[in-house]
Amino acid sequence: MTHTIHSDIQSLASQLPALREALQKGLPAPVSGLCGFDGFIDTFIRMESPASMEAFGPKVTAAAGIATSFPVRHLGDKFGGNGPLFARALHDLNAGQIEVTYIGALGDKELLPIFDEALSSKMKRVVSLADPAHSDCLEFTDGKIMLGDLSTCADITWKRLLERMGEDDLDAELRSAACISAVNWGKLPHAGDIWVNLARKLGDLGREPKSVPFFMDLAEFEHRPKEDITTLLDRLPAITEQCHTLLSFNLKEAWQMGAFLGKDLSGQKEPEAVAGLAAFLRDKIQTDRVIIHPNSGAACSSEHGTVYVPGPFCKEPLISTGAGDNFGAGCLTAALLGLDDTATVLLGNCASGYFVRSGRTPDLPGIASFLDLWSGGKLKERI
Repeated sequence: MTHTIHSDIQSLASQLPALREALQKGLPAPVSGLCGFDGFIDTFIRMESPASMEAFGPKVTAAAGIATSFPVRHLGDKFGGNGPLFARALHDLNAGQIEVTYIGALGDKELLPIFDEALSSKMKRVVSLADPAHSDCLEFTDGKIMLGDLSTCADITWKRLLERMGEDDLDAELRSAACISAVNWGKLPHAGDIWVNLARKLGDLGREPKSVPFFMDLAEFEHRPKEDITTLLDRLPAITEQCHTLLSFNLKEAWQMGAFLGKDLSGQKEPEAVAGLAAFLRDKIQTDRVIIHPNSGAACSSEHGTVYVPGPFCKEPLISTGAGDNFGAGCLTAALLGLDDTATVLLGNCASGYFVRSGRTPDLPGIASFLDLWSGGKLKERI
């Protein structure tokens, strides 16, 4: 199939009115969603000099075997983890029209205050499986470095989920769930077992095949053994048979998966290369949609072909942690709205582009206004 490459927002002009209309209408009625399964406490550190990863790397290399130091600004602790960030973004993007149940690592004996404050008022229900992991997030102008203590991630298991939630309660959630998001597979050694069991239960409960969008994000997985990746890929057909699956990668993760499957495009960032990689991955992986989101745009490959759309690039983001989760929440929302591949990644790009400029997740009418600014050439670095 051919690849459709949109080089700028003006090339999408004919498709924008329908997207604006869908955004203004939103979901016709409240629905419920299930999100999981991690939880982190993130300590944010803004690098001041050097401010970019590109400049930071050579300085670290030059100091090997000696020592070095850098000025930073500590920004404090925040709730984190892809799952909690995704769940909040999904709620806010839809102005509460998606009633989210979050399951993850938010405190072993009781919900920790940092998660209680961040999630309880926005979630229909919160179920905690374990203590959170911890990350030190070094933020640069062109990306971030996450230093993670992942020791508690192994406690997040299917058995623990059933123990803490109860099988009857889980079944009740799955009977009504309009969508599922399951993110951060890379840091959760038993996540794949949870994913496939959720899909199996949907079938056992009589849910119609393909009626539930299932958004999956592997997150950073380079430390996972090859056999773990093989096992996950072997599990995806069963999940895809039951659910409408969206498998999302950032560009680095897509390069890694491409190399694992025999097509190494590392370092190739051109839209044509990103679209080609998305098409290759979908040909090799049994999933309905493969999505790749570099900083400058996004590609989606499905049975309808492959499309690349530009992004509202922000040169100096106010915040970068959470941008990918807002992108994913936008894509999952698009699936619930019944949007096509082009509109799906465009909505994801707008949600992310708004977030990095403001530190806030917009609602859908806010996305429509953002799209007007972008297409009108009036979009600025801050909102």
